[in-house]
Amino acid sequence: MGSTNVTISTPSKTAEIAAATRALHQRRARQPLFNDPYALAMCGDFWRRVVSSEWLSNLVVDTLLKTTSGIMPVVYTRARFGEDILEAAIKEGLDQYVIVGAGYDTFSARRPDLMDKLTLYELDQAATQQSKRERMKAAGIIEHENVCYVESDLNREKLHEALARVNFDTTRPALFSWFGVTYYLEMESIKETLISISSHMASGSAVMFDYLADPELTPYGFIRMQENSANFVAKRGEPWLSSFVPDKLPEFLNELGYETANHLKPEEVGARYFSETDNITYPAFMGLYHGVVRKTERS
Repeated sequence: MGSTNVTISTPSKTAEIAAATRALHQRRARQPLFNDPYALAMCGDFWRRVVSSEWLSNLVVDTLLKTTSGIMPVVYTRARFGEDILEAAIKEGLDQYVIVGAGYDTFSARRPDLMDKLTLYELDQAATQQSKRERMKAAGIIEHENVCYVESDLNREKLHEALARVNFDTTRPALFSWFGVTYYLEMESIKETLISISSHMASGSAVMFDYLADPELTPYGFIRMQENSANFVAKRGEPWLSSFVPDKLPEFLNELGYETANHLKPEEVGARYFSETDNITYPAFMGLYHGVVRKTERS
C-alpha cells in the first residue's frame, strides 16, 4: 500500500532509543518478555554498535546512562501488554490495527501470522517514517502488502482526518496502539486524539497507551529515576508535557466515551510481568491502559 505526504520533520530520537532498548533486551535477557529480532536493524550506526557490543553496552547503558536506563523496561513491557491485547482481539474477529506514533515498530515483520489477518495502519511524522522504511530496505525486510503508511503530525490534524485520507473503514472496529506518545503531548492534544477515536470510530474500537503518573505521586525510590529520565528526553528535544493521576484515569476516559478494559497502575505493572528472579525493576511511575469505545458514543 502507498503513503500520503503531510509534513517534513527530523526522525524521532526517542523512537530510535526505543528500538535500541528492544534490541538490547533481546540480546541480554535469558527469557525476553518481548521478542523483537528486527529491532537491531531499526537502529542507526551508533546504537547498532552499542547494542551489538557487550563492552559498549556496558559503558553506554550501564555506566554513562546509568541514571536513566532504569526506565528501559517500560519499552518492552508496554509492547508485550499491547501485543497480548491484540492477539486476543484478533481471535474475536478484529481486522484493523492502527499504530499511532509507530516510530521504528517492527510488528509487520515480526508477526506475519497476524498480518495476514489484518490491515495495519502506521501513523507517524514523515521523517521518522521515511527513516524506518529506508532501514527496513537496507536490512532486506520486505514491506507487507497489508501495511498502509500514513504520514501525519497529530499536532496539526486529528487522527480521524489522517485516516480519512486512506482506505480506513470507520464502520468496523479497530484497535489503536498509542504507546510511547502521550507524555510528549499537551493534555488538549491527548483529549483530541481520544475523542477522535471515540466519536468517529465504530463502537467496540479500542485504544491502548502508556502514561506518566503525576510526578508528585512517584514513589520515593523512583524519584531520581523519574527526574533524570525527564531531563534526558528534554535535552533531546522531546520533553514530557503531560501526566495523569492513575486513580482518576478511568473516570477521565469514561467522560471521553470509553469503558476501561485493562488498567495497570504504575505500581502494578512490575508484579504482573516480572518475578523477583528476573532482576528487572519496572519504573513505578509509568502505567498501562486499555479502553473500549462505548456503543452509545458512536456518531
